[in-house]
Amino acid sequence: MNQKQKQTGFTLIELVVVIIILAILAIVAAPKFITVSTEARVSGLAQLNASAKTANNLVYARSQMSSFSTQAVGSRDDLLDIDLEGDGSFNTRLKWGYLDNTDIEKWLIIDDGFVIEYQGIANTFIGYDLNQDGKVQDDQCYFLYSQAANATTPPGYVNEVSGC
Repeated sequence: MNQKQKQTGFTLIELVVVIIILAILAIVAAPKFITVSTEARVSGLAQLNASAKTANNLVYARSQMSSFSTQAVGSRDDLLDIDLEGDGSFNTRLKWGYLDNTDIEKWLIIDDGFVIEYQGIANTFIGYDLNQDGKVQDDQCYFLYSQAANATTPPGYVNEVSGC
């Protein structure tokens, strides 16, 4: 009697076809995963922008209420310290009724992945340091908060996402 043994396993052609299909899937899927991280950074900056606007609107409204204590800073009419907690401590500085650029970070919940960079006395950059040099401006992936310039010019909120 001549018995044929049953073949088990895959043929070489089947293995090659499976490897080619997996390679094609990897090539197609890789850009989608890369854009997910870009979209996450852009969304994070958009949330910072919205949070800064909301915090400023809240603080500005409270600064106009008589129930919150305020005190002038020296003889300057553009700066005002406000006691927002009601504990007698004037711990938030306002510039023309809006958050000073150095106080904006107190009002935002900022993830550890963000880097804060100050430029001059008016601008605060909060963003991603993609090249790990300690600066966010050169990476073009940041939120820029510019404090109010005068009584009629509110703060500026700009997102730069071209490098994200």
